[in-house]
Amino acid sequence: MMMNMMHYDRYVARIEYDEEGDLFHGRVLGIKDVVEFYGKTTADLHREFKTSVEDYEAMCHEEGAKTEKPFSGKFTLRVNEEEHRQLALAAELNNKSLNSWASAVLREAATQTLK
Repeated sequence: MMMNMMHYDRYVARIEYDEEGDLFHGRVLGIKDVVEFYGKTTADLHREFKTSVEDYEAMCHEEGAKTEKPFSGKFTLRVNEEEHRQLALAAELNNKSLNSWASAVLREAATQTLK
């Protein structure tokens, strides 16, 4: 399955097709602000993505603001009892704590998704 996303520098954008407007719409992910761009062709989309990111970085620099969304490094995952048991067993079978095993599995899944 192909993910509808684009990469520019360290930024990732989700791409959707707007059938009504007959154009592509992109939105940069993982940042504090909304950065969107549009294009009729993929070449337009790439150009507008780059321009939008560069404009965003310039604006943040002028305002002394950070571009990245701050993340604490912690998140809560809710699963049912049976899923929790299975996850804990999988971690033990890999001689890891549930936290370190889940972190490794999620990191690998994210790496594959973001390729």
